[in-house]
Amino acid sequence: MESSNGKSSLAACRGATLIEVLVALTILSLGLTGLGAMQLKTLEHLRSVVYQSRAGLYAADMAERLHGYGTNELAIDGALARWRSEIRDSLPAGEAEVCIDSTPRDGKANAPACDGMGAIWAIKLWWDGNHDGSAERAHITVLRP
Repeated sequence: MESSNGKSSLAACRGATLIEVLVALTILSLGLTGLGAMQLKTLEHLRSVVYQSRAGLYAADMAERLHGYGTNELAIDGALARWRSEIRDSLPAGEAEVCIDSTPRDGKANAPACDGMGAIWAIKLWWDGNHDGSAERAHITVLRP
């Protein structure tokens, strides 16, 4: 069968099929690129959740230690040193402070803002959540003796 210009219609279909395949491959590659980007974002959020979970576990651990040690300051000091070392090892740019604080929700890693007033123990942890070198993420647990 020939078209009006003298070429067969089969030859005209071959070029259109090749273009369709190229368009389909382009769309598929864009979709796979988007899928890869979503996987990377998921991994970033998962890492953030892991750090938040670790911070919560460390805060609960210190709260139990404070209850257990009571007023034994020597035992508390030794436990604090080991606890801070564990936090530095397991959280990026990890910092921690345990103090008596009337306003426990304030402060930063380099300035924990513990005023020593009141009867509230504040367990404050900070870490680098976006890997820029500064500890901006915080987990604060308030403990009332």
